[in-house]
Amino acid sequence: MRRTAVALALLAFAAAASAQLDFPYAGCTRALSKSKYSVKPVTTFPGANQICWTVQYSNAQCANPSEKCCNTDLHKLQLDVKSSCASGFRATGTVNGKGTPAPTIYRPPNAGADQFVLSIPGLDLNGPSANGATICLTITGGSCMTLASLTPSPVCATWAAIAGPTVIVDDLNFFGDADNCANAKGVIGDLFTPYMDDGTIIAGTTSITCNGNKVTACATLFSKQLGAKMADELEALGADALVSSVFGFNGECPLALAGYSTGVTSNTEDCGIFLAGPACAPPTTPFPFCPCNKDQGSTPFYMDNAVTVNTAANEYCVSVFTAAAVGTGACSKKTTLKKAEFFFNQNMRWRMTAITLKYNNGAKATRSQSWGKVGDNTLRVYDLNWSVAQVKALQPKICFTFKSGTTLADFSMDSQYVWGTLFDPEQDCCPTFPAQ
Repeated sequence: MRRTAVALALLAFAAAASAQLDFPYAGCTRALSKSKYSVKPVTTFPGANQICWTVQYSNAQCANPSEKCCNTDLHKLQLDVKSSCASGFRATGTVNGKGTPAPTIYRPPNAGADQFVLSIPGLDLNGPSANGATICLTITGGSCMTLASLTPSPVCATWAAIAGPTVIVDDLNFFGDADNCANAKGVIGDLFTPYMDDGTIIAGTTSITCNGNKVTACATLFSKQLGAKMADELEALGADALVSSVFGFNGECPLALAGYSTGVTSNTEDCGIFLAGPACAPPTTPFPFCPCNKDQGSTPFYMDNAVTVNTAANEYCVSVFTAAAVGTGACSKKTTLKKAEFFFNQNMRWRMTAITLKYNNGAKATRSQSWGKVGDNTLRVYDLNWSVAQVKALQPKICFTFKSGTTLADFSMDSQYVWGTLFDPEQDCCPTFPAQ
């Protein structure tokens, strides 16, 4: 079986041959314990079609310093590549920014018909001064312009959310949030680190991307065997380590994942990982206490599930936005948001000092407190009269200011969430949303 690998070919070779050699397809000494040179397991991609490796030099790596291979110069770097990449291949090489002789792809003398290497010669590195040297390959022509297309068997691991309702995917954009994406990248980076350190992962770990509710991390592994071993070890960590941590929570599901199932999987059979994480049921509430359609998405008006806080002013804001309604019922045709209501503790009304409407153009408006009947604990914010176009253009926020020592959580009638509902003028439709 061919292996995706990077090798440092030294000047000293053993006088041995084999009818079917492993990479680098020459009768040379391969063991790291017989050399002081290696490359860091992390490959970087600083420019278009550019691939770079960093050399490491360590006396301690050599088990027997008197051995011949422990006392050599570093002459060239070789990659195991597909035979189909040889035709038309053109590239330049550098070591510490200085040009090398032209890199080439060829079949070594004792290699099989499909066993080809890419060689970057003329490194001229020696001893401790080689430590930290950067070797770069810039591909300028041919059919294989990336590391992934060069290597015979890259293995790619993918972590992905298993999405819930389409409207939630489109509108919440959970991983699109920079903080959530950064958290996911950090967790996956931590999971990869031991395998970068031991040489299982040799490239690609910088390509961690977020797109909607999916975070993807790719890595090129030294071999399928080591990839399977890594998969087994990651799977043994269980769903808490691989699923909950990637999605940025432990224990209670975050509100942003309400209605979702979560999971982690690989996109190749070689890695074999699939774990199902928690299914996050949407929270429920009896609020509001009137007959109306409470379904989220029943109208084109939505309340964001994240509360923004101005600590200095002790002000808490919920944002209103617009998106396509779900379905084609009567509520989907509503184009005016008449009022908003909140499930707040009426007995604490004296602790609220202001209700402010804020718009992205800097305009502001205020509203007085208006409460429903005693016992309903319903605060009404009247006379919004926002159209779909106004909400889209002005991105309004409804803000509450409290006296010092009181928070929005203190004011809410639910111990976990702040509940708001958005009414049309006829009060037939009241999509209701939790926020945190």
